[in-house]
Amino acid sequence: MAKHQQEFDARTLQDHISPRTASDLLYKNALDDRARCTFGGLIRVEPHAHFTDAYQKVRNLLLSDDAEANSMPGLEILADNVRCTHGATSGQIDEDELFYLRTRGIPVPVAQRLIVTGFLDEVIQRLDHAPIADHLRRLI
Repeated sequence: MAKHQQEFDARTLQDHISPRTASDLLYKNALDDRARCTFGGLIRVEPHAHFTDAYQKVRNLLLSDDAEANSMPGLEILADNVRCTHGATSGQIDEDELFYLRTRGIPVPVAQRLIVTGFLDEVIQRLDHAPIADHLRRLI
């Protein structure tokens, strides 16, 4: 979660060097004001790492017209018989979701916060340490 003029730059490497390995990367941002984020991620599968299963997903939620997200997922596949996928999306809060919450009497700021919390919670749910997950939820 970034706001004001904060800038994030994240780099990841999922490096598969042995056969029958797996990785699953989920990276999410919620960017407000004039915040910026750059993500560069690489899935690399070494020559003998056959039967690798790797996934990389990047999702950016832009909360203002001035927020900016640049995502550059990449694949470097040097082995055969692998399953590797990657993708990146950036978008704004869905107006239909916001409308639905507003018709239930939820004020716009609260509705936006609920949507952002739900968006980021997919990542937080992957944590296996409850105190850290709870702390992150309080920061949203």
